[in-house]
Amino acid sequence: MMNHSSPRQAPASAHTLGSAGQRIVLIVVGGVFGLLGAVGLTGAADPAGVVIYSVVLAAGLWLAFRGGLVGLRVDASGITERGLGRSRTVSWCAVREVAVSTQGLGPARTGSPGLVLKDGRSLPLTAIASYSSRTLQADLALLTSAHTAHLGACGACASPGSGKR
Repeated sequence: MMNHSSPRQAPASAHTLGSAGQRIVLIVVGGVFGLLGAVGLTGAADPAGVVIYSVVLAAGLWLAFRGGLVGLRVDASGITERGLGRSRTVSWCAVREVAVSTQGLGPARTGSPGLVLKDGRSLPLTAIASYSSRTLQADLALLTSAHTAHLGACGACASPGSGKR
């Protein structure tokens, strides 16, 4: 099997891709809403106000907590994509290839690495979509090298019955 080298090495430990700035903004916005909800609860006299401020407080805390986790975690076992409302994990053994797709309308197109699974499904990794081609290429290189390293080391993926179906 040929080993295609890339500019970045496959992660020996977990590596998180995604915008740190985006995580910080989500934490700050969630904190502001949490603070508004808490302050509103102290002055709420009627039951409707208590409910509304409690919802604002809970939503702010949820946004601050999940906002800090948003991104894509890449490790030797696979990929975990974390969004605000969900997380999904895909093992490297289920991945056929790492691909790039272009999304958006008009001149504001973003590039997003995605996965093509062995069963033919396509999973876009929107957590790391970027307008920056440099960022996109670095993320794609890391994902590709991690997938290639897994394929070289995994006996289950190299077995004859594990290819396309």
